[in-house]
Amino acid sequence: MIQHQVRGVFTVLDDCSFRVSEFDMLKGSDVHWWGSIGVDFENMTKGFVLSDHKLDTGFRNDSFVVNLRKNVSWDLVKVVSIWDVPTASDFGHVVLGNLGDGSEASEGMMNNGSGNEPTMFENCKKLSRDFRLRWTLRAEDNLIDIGLEAGTAIQDYMAFGWANPESSNPMLGGDVVVTGFTDEGLAFADDYYITRYSECMMTTEGFQGVCPDSFYEPAEADALVNNTELIYAHRKDGGCHLFGISGC
Repeated sequence: MIQHQVRGVFTVLDDCSFRVSEFDMLKGSDVHWWGSIGVDFENMTKGFVLSDHKLDTGFRNDSFVVNLRKNVSWDLVKVVSIWDVPTASDFGHVVLGNLGDGSEASEGMMNNGSGNEPTMFENCKKLSRDFRLRWTLRAEDNLIDIGLEAGTAIQDYMAFGWANPESSNPMLGGDVVVTGFTDEGLAFADDYYITRYSECMMTTEGFQGVCPDSFYEPAEADALVNNTELIYAHRKDGGCHLFGISGC
């Protein structure tokens, strides 16, 4: 259920508690910290509530300590998940390592069950109910890593651009990347430069309108626009797009 966009760092503290840091999750209906002995659906559905700590709201880059219920011990748990009871859905989980005698901490990343490590960014801004912008500044490399996340239809697209906030027409002169999937299911991230609010066309002054960076001469492109590179993209649960792009 990647629509709930679960991310975070999980650390076992002691015999009866764990810490979750940098935790993100969109709100569910009846969601609990859940324990099970395996990640398969059968074992998940036979699991149990680990803690009275409530997950009945949304979280954004939060950190907190969770205490286990008095009748729960780590030797009963191999997987800690975020479980939605009404839909029997795993919003995200972590598989525990060997805790030994309880003195060793087990640390891992909460993930969405896709088998991939979640991508972490330092900053997050919720732009609308279905659209999030994430970013990390890498000043030493003169780069910004950007993640776009949205719950949207396959034919829709996501876009992000740099604009001048002091301009009366902030998008003019802006560099914009448009992301989405082709009819064949291939991801794309195309870079555009905006000189007019119109379709791109050739004029006596050169290309004008919303034009791909590739239309400009290399020297002109270096001067006017910021290059953007698609790092990864995937689509899950039939309605959630996630894109990672990098720009200078």
